[in-house]
Amino acid sequence: MMNEKDYDEQLEKAAEFHGHICGGIAIGTKLAMYGLELLGMELNQRHKNLIVFLEIDRCMSDAVQSVTGCSMGKRSLKQMYYGKFAATFYNQDTGEALRITDADANKKFKDEETKGEMIARFRRTPPEELFKVDKVKIELSKGDMPGKPYTTTFCCQCGEKVSDGRHVIKRGKPYCISCAEGSYYELIEE
Repeated sequence: MMNEKDYDEQLEKAAEFHGHICGGIAIGTKLAMYGLELLGMELNQRHKNLIVFLEIDRCMSDAVQSVTGCSMGKRSLKQMYYGKFAATFYNQDTGEALRITDADANKKFKDEETKGEMIARFRRTPPEELFKVDKVKIELSKGDMPGKPYTTTFCCQCGEKVSDGRHVIKRGKPYCISCAEGSYYELIEE
């Protein structure tokens, strides 16, 4: 059962990871703790069977990473870039997946509330009053699973290695996505 002492400990850890405390860190800490609790997972433990899908790339994401120990490098943290204040907690062993969203907790008193008052409210408010929880179904491909790459190939255009089936086949040849579809960067020739 989540308590205020645990919240303060996890909030401090998330603030250290992020660099400061803000609304996203305060509510993201509570959300991550709640996700772990609902899946029956303990705080401050490594859970190799946990994958978290983040729908936003803002402060809340750092709190979730700090509290859960999931990371992109371990392939246990998946960034979905939906722009929504939501995260899905997925237990690979049981198949249970819970999508947790902000039930307007960070907006209700925003204009009237100081940061300290907001943190105090998050600390004392039961998570079921702050969040909406939906059971969801998750299906992962081999390329989405944690662990070693299940496949690698080389792009026929740029020659760079591509892992986990993240390539496309055009005219029977493998291309990385940036060569096949365009990239976020443009090479500068010197």
